[in-house]
Amino acid sequence: MTSLTQLQLNENKLSGRLPSSLCLMTDLEALWLHSNQLTGSLPVEWGQMTSLTQLQLNENKLSGRLPSSLCLMTDLEALWLHSNQLTGS
Repeated sequence: MTSLTQLQLNENKLSGRLPSSLCLMTDLEALWLHSNQLTGSLPVEWGQMTSLTQLQLNENKLSGRLPSSLCLMTDLEALWLHSNQLTGS
């Protein structure tokens, strides 16, 4: 599934941690995982998803700090993280 460009799994009651293996989807442009029950922090490896333009992780139970590797997502145009338990400044 490395050629997949959009993955929309929002509003499915998904739970558990975000898999770091999603970074292997190098052509992924849109990842919508909002309105689930996902926990834990954002994987550092996700910074490798440099084709990503939209990332929707809002309305989950994510926690911790945002990894600095997200700065490597140079094509990212929209990032939704609200309604989580993320920390930092």
